[in-house]
Amino acid sequence: MADKSKIGLEFPAYTFTIEKDKIIEFAIAVSQKENKEQINQIYCDEDAAEKAGYQGIPIPPTFPTCSFFWTGGGLLGTVETLGIDLGRLLHREEEFEYFGSIYAGDVITRKMKVADILKKGKRARTLDITILEVEYINQRGELVLRSRTTLMEI
Repeated sequence: MADKSKIGLEFPAYTFTIEKDKIIEFAIAVSQKENKEQINQIYCDEDAAEKAGYQGIPIPPTFPTCSFFWTGGGLLGTVETLGIDLGRLLHREEEFEYFGSIYAGDVITRKMKVADILKKGKRARTLDITILEVEYINQRGELVLRSRTTLMEI
């Protein structure tokens, strides 16, 4: 059930290192491949990444979605804090705004807050929508990414 008093709620910041093996696992999964030899080599080989113009092994564009499960008590901790019924939860939308690059070995601090809570529909046919905004700050204090996650409780 939508609780508008949660708007502005900031979850504890969480700092983690971008691990090369996690990038590889993610690239294999989203590519629906069997092993790292079958994925774009920029996601597992430093030489291939540098030849392609990167400073190191970059993250795939949607990789930050994983951090949702690593921080703030994970999915269960987040929905519990927000009072969302997990059995009625749908992931509606994800948007990413990059300001810089993120590479294997970077240390990222993730700051997540509740940007908005909306109720859509009428009477018994309502949907509760929660929008989470996340900032990703690298080890140099640079904002490298801002994402918005839209959760819908049906």
